Amino acid sequence: MQCIHLKIRTKKYEKYIYCKQRKKKIEFKECNNCKYREFKKAKELKKKSNKLKSLESKRYSIITDNLKVCYICKQKKKDDLHEIFGGSNRIKSMVWGLVIPICRGCHQEWKINKNMREEYQQEAQRIFEKEHGYELFMTEFKKNFL
Repeated sequence: MQCIHLKIRTKKYEKYIYCKQRKKKIEFKECNNCKYREFKKAKELKKKSNKLKSLESKRYSIITDNLKVCYICKQKKKDDLHEIFGGSNRIKSMVWGLVIPICRGCHQEWKINKNMREEYQQEAQRIFEKEHGYELFMTEFKKNFL
């Protein structure tokens, strides 16, 4: 984090550090033990609603029975319970049990690899349709992933 008084300025295309409080050009290490040093106050994070907290605590999966091991690599211990359908369908995924346990490495891969996401979304749709039917899937999620 940087001090709120610290500014980077340019003079004749040369960058230098300027302290607004002391009103002079300084070295970066001089700021570390300055008596005027202040930091920006962090914003408060938005709190989750009670409904969302309740849904997240009661997550279950119709895709797998073992919620302790990563569903993708099947080797590592799970770090998160991840909803198959994200965005506006995230809460619906929690309600209908379309959740998988996932480790941190696979979670990063999930975000990057679109083909992987589509593959697991198709699998989730097949499992959902076996239990509840195609019509209910389309009314809830409004998109065919197959």
